[in-house]
Amino acid sequence: MVAERSHVPTAQYSYHSMFVAAAESTALWRCKSCGKEVSNRWHHFHSHTAQRSVCPYCPATYSRIDTLRAHLRLKHAALLLKH
Repeated sequence: MVAERSHVPTAQYSYHSMFVAAAESTALWRCKSCGKEVSNRWHHFHSHTAQRSVCPYCPATYSRIDTLRAHLRLKHAALLLKH
């Protein structure tokens, strides 16, 4: 059975109120905004925010700065070595 996902704007939720423990696993949390079950609440919370980190070398944008850094190391390593 697929859970119905209601898309409630994230602005209605704080980080602490956005998740409930998933019934299927003690290691997972269900997002009240999108219904997705996640193990890392902090990372998932930021996927719902409007703030974006922009790559200085291409049009890519990311909701988390650590993901942008990984992108830079993987896709633009040659450019990073020049600095």
